[in-house]
Amino acid sequence: MPRSDNKQLAVNIVSNIAIYVLQFVISFLLTPFIVKSLGVEAFGFVGLSNNIISYTTLITVALNAMASRFISVEYHKGNIEKANIYFSSVFFGNLFLCLVMLVISTILVFYLEYLVNIPESLIFDVKALFSLLCVNTILSIVTGVFNIATFVKNRIDLRSIRTAVGNVLRALNLLVIFSVFSPKLWLLGVSGLICTIYIIFVNIQYTKKLTPELNIKYKYLDWASIVLLVSSGLWSLLTAMSDMFAKGFDLLLSNIFIGATAMGLLSLSMSVPMMLQSICTSLSICFAPSWTLFYAKGDNDKLKKELIKSIRIMGFISLIPLCVLFSYGDIFYSLWLPTQDYQMIYYLTIVGCIGYIFSFPLDSLWEIFTVTNKVKLAAINLIVNNFVVFGIVLVGMFLVESDIAKLFILAGTRSLMITFRSLTFLPITGAKLINMKAIDLYKPALKNVLSMLIIFAVSMIFRRLIYNSTWLSFLICCGFTIITGIFINICIILEKSDRDYMLSIIRNKLNI
Repeated sequence: MPRSDNKQLAVNIVSNIAIYVLQFVISFLLTPFIVKSLGVEAFGFVGLSNNIISYTTLITVALNAMASRFISVEYHKGNIEKANIYFSSVFFGNLFLCLVMLVISTILVFYLEYLVNIPESLIFDVKALFSLLCVNTILSIVTGVFNIATFVKNRIDLRSIRTAVGNVLRALNLLVIFSVFSPKLWLLGVSGLICTIYIIFVNIQYTKKLTPELNIKYKYLDWASIVLLVSSGLWSLLTAMSDMFAKGFDLLLSNIFIGATAMGLLSLSMSVPMMLQSICTSLSICFAPSWTLFYAKGDNDKLKKELIKSIRIMGFISLIPLCVLFSYGDIFYSLWLPTQDYQMIYYLTIVGCIGYIFSFPLDSLWEIFTVTNKVKLAAINLIVNNFVVFGIVLVGMFLVESDIAKLFILAGTRSLMITFRSLTFLPITGAKLINMKAIDLYKPALKNVLSMLIIFAVSMIFRRLIYNSTWLSFLICCGFTIITGIFINICIILEKSDRDYMLSIIRNKLNI
């Protein structure tokens, strides 16, 4: 029996949280092992290689950015043939683009040591890792269309299960590979490739099960549809390009202007924030399928209510881990990475995360630009914002002599601009797209900030009372913040209707 909208949303959100908790645990266990086995310099090249490859994937962004939206809208309208045209056109379009990407990646592999500073002892390993990651990315892009079925059917929970199994598989085969062979940087690429092959297989099975009506056939290839998708996604491409200039170049700039060791520290400081950002992005996607359905049916009132509810839910979930990070981050890094400059890693992390206090609760609003096919508005803002970030950072690299100051410029500039963007453009423009007042979005957002400040203050008081430099006391502190945060968020962030809904679920489960 189909689930209700609220129940499916809850399932999608819980499954996404569970997968990222699992991912955090795996990263928590593996990162010290990898850093100890390979060294902090080598570890930094993992993130740098991924960033460079992401630059080459820009050629696929315009085609794929709006694919889920167009296929989903036509599917829900009952236009199955048109949905198949988009489905097949995206596949064949990606196949051609990946051939281009393969040529570009091959050239980059040959000249990689001339593009970035690589210690001579690591040149072969970095090139081999880069090659494997390129193959990994190309396979993911070619088969990416099979990931759309879970979006169309609003079964993001299935996507989470697939990712969870894939992460466990990646961790296990990495441990086996590092145990059997001498630890090498490129073995991380082998592990990732095995995980990607599994995910591709599962995505194909999901497509057959959830949307058997969607099939890839050459007769459905339609260049006009490709042009429409590319034209709609062109602004997403420009956004991605500007985002890479402002963010993706962080590790590259630290490598060029400071050094490989500093790049490794910056990469470590970005690991937890990037995971939190991934969680929020993933949670935001949970709202998109139902919003797309409401938009396709013209139910604007329902769409407005769901937008406001998404801010409450996003704030309720996202601000608690931020409070844990702010309150006990230095403790965590000292226990997790005792051989590294954990205090510096903590400071860089906090500076880079300040903007998330304001952006995380509103993160779901970015989906409304895609749902309404108004990505141009978001793109222009992000392009201007990201080039300002890149410009400030680049000027700072030349004007500032201190390496420490350069690191903080790299970590903090984007955070500052995220705060500005989240408090101005996002709620104001997002509200206009569906004819609602921006104040209706600001109210729940401000409640989120108030709730976090209270949770943080209480957590810092508790820290002084209980912490004694052990994992046990750290976990007790985290548990206290999570429980306290849930209670405070329920009182401040949620509305009476939300609390009543939660109570009804508890009563039903307890048969009261």
